[in-house]
Amino acid sequence: MLKKIAIVSLLSLVAHADMLGYFQEANKHIHYDKTYSLYKQSNQFLQSAIKENRYANFSADVGYARTRATLLDHGFNTTDFSLNDTLDVFGKNSYKIEMLQLDLKSKKASLSLQKEQLFVSLVTMIAMYHRTVEQQALYQTLFTTQRNMYKKLQFLEKNGDINNLDVLRFNNTLSTLKAKIVSLDNQAIKMKKQLQLYVPNQPIPILNHVKLQGSKKAFLAHNPQYQINHYDAHKQSVQAKGMKKNYIPTITTGIHYQQIDDPTSYGDNYSLNIGLHIPLNRGNFREAEALKVAALSSQSRGVEYKLQRENEYVRRHQEYVDAKKELAVLKESLEAYKKSKKNIKEAYLKQYVDFNTYLQVITESLGIKEQIIALKYQKELESTIINAIALGKIYE
Repeated sequence: MLKKIAIVSLLSLVAHADMLGYFQEANKHIHYDKTYSLYKQSNQFLQSAIKENRYANFSADVGYARTRATLLDHGFNTTDFSLNDTLDVFGKNSYKIEMLQLDLKSKKASLSLQKEQLFVSLVTMIAMYHRTVEQQALYQTLFTTQRNMYKKLQFLEKNGDINNLDVLRFNNTLSTLKAKIVSLDNQAIKMKKQLQLYVPNQPIPILNHVKLQGSKKAFLAHNPQYQINHYDAHKQSVQAKGMKKNYIPTITTGIHYQQIDDPTSYGDNYSLNIGLHIPLNRGNFREAEALKVAALSSQSRGVEYKLQRENEYVRRHQEYVDAKKELAVLKESLEAYKKSKKNIKEAYLKQYVDFNTYLQVITESLGIKEQIIALKYQKELESTIINAIALGKIYE
């Protein structure tokens, strides 16, 4: 028993590792991490620019004028040179750096959300692909079995033991089966091509024996949508506080040189100036209040995102549990149908039952097998997603 548990656990880890590797290749192919890395670099450059501009916000001005006076025989030239600097001595723009830092954290959370959505999409497509392939194999096996049955019916018809109508109806049923096989095969080919768009050079991983390992607490600990909302709300709050400090003065300094070739002047002029710039725009305060209200509104949505995440866990976990229970029941039913299927085949060949009764048993047996396949991959799908989110490796 312990050996069996160990094998199932090992298979679960291998399946998760294969799926994780497949996902990582898809992530590289889409360049999510590269896009974030470039944005991070841009964000850091902006932060450095704000820090440098705090004390080194220089500007240079050059002016020239030609003056003609009635009392002078010739005009004269005036050339002005000035170098000015704005000093944020009181750090009134420091909030912009904090906003950029929060924006970077928000983008990181957005990257985590993109990765999660990619993983869920991939594993859903893979589960659907394998389900379709298995259904196609099921129908192919049924077709082969029933084609052999059809040959026996043709033999019985020649001997006059069965009427031509049953043989014709059986042949029509085989045609329907063949069409279904072709349809499923086409679906599988299309799904495989779609998956190869994400990962061109790797085989599609198999989802088998995926044991549920992720706890509810670990699952809820990873909530990218909540983090995005949290950082964006905090950013709005920081911006509101920063705009309220807009009245804080900035210091302006500058040097000025004026060159004059007017013979009546006292020569060139030099000056050094220093001043205070105090904004008096009341609109900034109103905008700050609006941002503060928006931040509070965003913060209130945090509860909604937490509930959404908890609902997602409850839904996925319940679907896993339900699939597991239903599988156990259906497997018992299938055993009973296997026995009746053998009996109904003999009974039909001896004409103890009609074609409709035979077809009903075959159809019901097929329906149970299809449900087992669907539930099996539903169970594997939900356990794979819960494990991946709870373990958190998809966000790395």
